[in-house]
Amino acid sequence: MAQFEQKRQTVEASRSQNNVMRRLMAEKSSGNIPGIYGRLGDLGAIDEKYDVAISTTCKPLDYIVVDTVDTAQMCVEFLRRENLGIASFLALDKQEKLLPYMKKPSSTPENAPRLFDLIRVTDPAVLPAFYFALRDTLIVDDITTATRIGIGGRQRYRVVTLKGEVVETSGSMTGGGRSERRY
Repeated sequence: MAQFEQKRQTVEASRSQNNVMRRLMAEKSSGNIPGIYGRLGDLGAIDEKYDVAISTTCKPLDYIVVDTVDTAQMCVEFLRRENLGIASFLALDKQEKLLPYMKKPSSTPENAPRLFDLIRVTDPAVLPAFYFALRDTLIVDDITTATRIGIGGRQRYRVVTLKGEVVETSGSMTGGGRSERRY
């Protein structure tokens, strides 16, 4: 019964989040709150083979990207006034300091690509938001390679595998699995 309740709560949270996004985009369309780009996860695409990796390692995918802190404040006020719930906002004007890091050519162990470099966007203005969320996280095939690259050398890297296992620069790891239940 607890598992059913957890799934119900997940569905309810998703509905609430969709409602928040729908209402904010309506405010943008009406001209009341210009400067809203949308949900970070909707602003870019990545090859399907990397979907689990990015979903696991990129928690800010549900953040709402806006142009400025002022726009973010307007959105927060709107959500409060309309009692719509809570959302996280990412202001692009505060990400400018990341531009040099974002654009630097990456020299990585074993030529492991940065996950950030695999993202395709229609509007390059949102790239700093993706860099904020991913930084220099590398993507590799398996946990053995992730461990070797992430914490096995002189320099440490945050690394994610295609299965979504993560090796942090601190040495901590996230991963595992569970067999699917059959009902």
